[in-house]
Amino acid sequence: MRILLFSGKGGVGKTSIAAATGVRLAQLGHRTLVMSVDPAHSLGDAFDLEGGLFHGDTSDPKPLAPNLSIQEVNIQREIKRHWNEIATYITSVLRTTGLGDVEAEEMAIFPGMEELSAMMYVNQYRRENRFDVIILDCAPTAESLRFVSLPTTLDWYIKHVFNLQRNVMKAVRPIVNKLGPIEAPPD
Repeated sequence: MRILLFSGKGGVGKTSIAAATGVRLAQLGHRTLVMSVDPAHSLGDAFDLEGGLFHGDTSDPKPLAPNLSIQEVNIQREIKRHWNEIATYITSVLRTTGLGDVEAEEMAIFPGMEELSAMMYVNQYRRENRFDVIILDCAPTAESLRFVSLPTTLDWYIKHVFNLQRNVMKAVRPIVNKLGPIEAPPD
């Protein structure tokens, strides 16, 4: 599978070029998905679709022609669907470190969550071998840089936030195991 990223300054034609590339690759017989990862979706407009692609209900790929599908990721829906359970857990862990409710909830929403939703779709389609080519119509340059730096950002959070939780558990595990009705999980 190939992944093509179209990025650049706002207004230079990224969406138009991504759409045209998708159409041509589909004509050449490649199973192609053009996916918008820009919060200001305009992919539906590029393909002259009234009302956008998802109407707030879904963000599944929409087949347009043989070998051609398009998708605008409904970020708000995806974060609620995929992230809510994890955010609740992280919030509860952060509260054990002494953070207040509001601070813990805010820290549980990591930078790049929108981009992570798009990456989750790309990974899903790769596993399913659903497309030969995925074209990512990215946001303007600064936002696109966040998208491609997401693995580094997540690595920082995992090393810092989860390391803090691990250290707290090391300190309280013996007390919890001695006083609590169940054992705390091992490191």
